[in-house]
Amino acid sequence: MKKYFLLLVLAFSSMFASAQIDKIVGEWYTVDDETGAVKALVDIYQGDNGLYYGKIIKAFKDGVENPNSPNKGMVIVKDMKADGGMLKDGTVYEPESKKTYYAKISYNAADNTITLRGSIDKKGWLGRSQTWIKERK
Repeated sequence: MKKYFLLLVLAFSSMFASAQIDKIVGEWYTVDDETGAVKALVDIYQGDNGLYYGKIIKAFKDGVENPNSPNKGMVIVKDMKADGGMLKDGTVYEPESKKTYYAKISYNAADNTITLRGSIDKKGWLGRSQTWIKERK
């Protein structure tokens, strides 16, 4: 009986985790931490290899779209793995600083946002978090 209960719990857990990942996939606005201005629209998608990526599809300067930005088309989130309802074990590239950080992304159901945590260590202790806002079509 314990085995069946455990299997049932695991099945529900994996369905919940999959639903969380489905909510992370899509288009998200990144926001400047200091000014609050929109910086980019990033499309988070699953690649053919099963890993997740994020590509800048629109870039903004001072909150206004900049179609000539060199960052447009750049893949800034790379090689993320789905794990327990979040994406992790990948990297995020910050175009302004030209630095790459370890990354994890989690979905916030309360306000329909995602939190991207970039850090210099794999555990995520030394870094910062940024909230991205869902693009409404």
